[in-house]
Amino acid sequence: MPKSRYYKILGLPITASEVDVRKKYRLLAMKYHPDKNPTDSAQARFIEITEAYEILTGKRPFKSDVSINLKTEQQDKEERVKAAQQRYKEQLYREHLENERYYQSLISGRRWKTVKLTAFCGALLSLFLLLDYVLPHHVEQDEVTHYKRNVTAQSGIGSIGLVKTRKENFYWLSGINYTLYGEVRKVYVETSWIFHNPIALHAQSKLGYHHYKVRFNFYSLSWLLIILFLIPLFTVWYKRREVSFTFFYMVSYYGVNALMLLYLLTGNRWAHTLTLGFI
Repeated sequence: MPKSRYYKILGLPITASEVDVRKKYRLLAMKYHPDKNPTDSAQARFIEITEAYEILTGKRPFKSDVSINLKTEQQDKEERVKAAQQRYKEQLYREHLENERYYQSLISGRRWKTVKLTAFCGALLSLFLLLDYVLPHHVEQDEVTHYKRNVTAQSGIGSIGLVKTRKENFYWLSGINYTLYGEVRKVYVETSWIFHNPIALHAQSKLGYHHYKVRFNFYSLSWLLIILFLIPLFTVWYKRREVSFTFFYMVSYYGVNALMLLYLLTGNRWAHTLTLGFI
């Protein structure tokens, strides 16, 4: 009996890897296991796929000739069903042990300590982001030195331009007009209290007061940052033997950590955080 026949039994090409064989066997075994499908045809199918799985994974030696079976067909069938069931239970138990070892590796060691530290820092940053909405804002004087109108556009907002100030700061502003770059160069920059995130530029001309909202900044993304920074805290609380926990764990360890470092290291936010916005 050619070995390719066993690939055909599992519905796989002969080029399939051992990993593919294991995955396909698991799916078929769940469908034809006697506990879930007690029909005679399902039992026969379960024996067939189990034999194919064991031969293709090397758990049973492959024989090209058919040995003579002295037992009756019914006895042979019953014994093969029991043996297949036992091997299936052993496979599930091995997979359970592997999953348990992997879960224990996630909730112990250096990486788990890092996730818990990230959860604390993320909760603290989220609190500061919320306070930035309610605390009074800073207002600093600056002067526009360069400008460029209509650099890009955003739906519902219109054209957006870019200005540079004497303090080497760049701001994306909507609604730039002649007042800002031709009539009045001195502006007042409104920033949040703790992180000093720019919110708007204000200018006073002879004709009145002008307000220019800053676009493409972290302040406008504060609610999204709060949600992302709270993912590690949710992960520490969730801690279950589920695939979703592994997903949140990886997002916290690799994604949120990187985002927090980026946020704190740009714009001297680490210094603003340590001084609670006073510096």
